[in-house]
Amino acid sequence: MVHLTESIALLAADVSMQHGLAMADAIVYATAKDQKAEVTTGDADLKDLPGVVYIT
Repeated sequence: MVHLTESIALLAADVSMQHGLAMADAIVYATAKDQKAEVTTGDADLKDLPGVVYIT
């Protein structure tokens, strides 16, 4: 569990605008970036982003 910090929220807002992501997706992605982790997902909205492992 990772708390939503102000820095993650601001990064999520930037990511949302930059990549046209819904805020929930942007928060997941920004949290992973903040934690230096990869996102493993089946969400097609995230599939082309760096640091995302897309599974079908």
